[in-house]
Amino acid sequence: MATRDEAIQAIKRYPDYERDRRRRELELRYPFDAYSDENIGGGRAQNVRDESLENEVSRVLSDPKLIELERNKNAVERVLKQCVDKQVRSLLDRATYDIIYEFYFAEVKRYNAQAIADKVGLSRGRVYARKDAFIDEVQKELTKRDKNETKCP
Repeated sequence: MATRDEAIQAIKRYPDYERDRRRRELELRYPFDAYSDENIGGGRAQNVRDESLENEVSRVLSDPKLIELERNKNAVERVLKQCVDKQVRSLLDRATYDIIYEFYFAEVKRYNAQAIADKVGLSRGRVYARKDAFIDEVQKELTKRDKNETKCP
């Protein structure tokens, strides 16, 4: 079961997903080796199939950190899509998207809660209610995924 803090961390890290994914893939493809081999090119076995590419792909596809990053990104994207697609006014609508953007995604945080409330035309309390509803939905998405993973062998 995903906690509220995990959901908040997933939301906060969402804008940096691509950078984190690329960095992790590079770490997996080019691992740090403090004790590199001095015997470069010597003593190679003949007629041995090179499986380094297959091993690299396998490492990248089965890495738990990359899987976790992808899972968090998908959960946040699904809830953001709900906010954008809704035509009726509800707790998850376009105003909620704007609130979440200003709280978590904006590069420069220019607004406090009251300024965000004025911008979207809601009270400060409603801004916090929508922010909490968004976090709860992300938490539900993360929990859904956790339940699905435990069912799969």
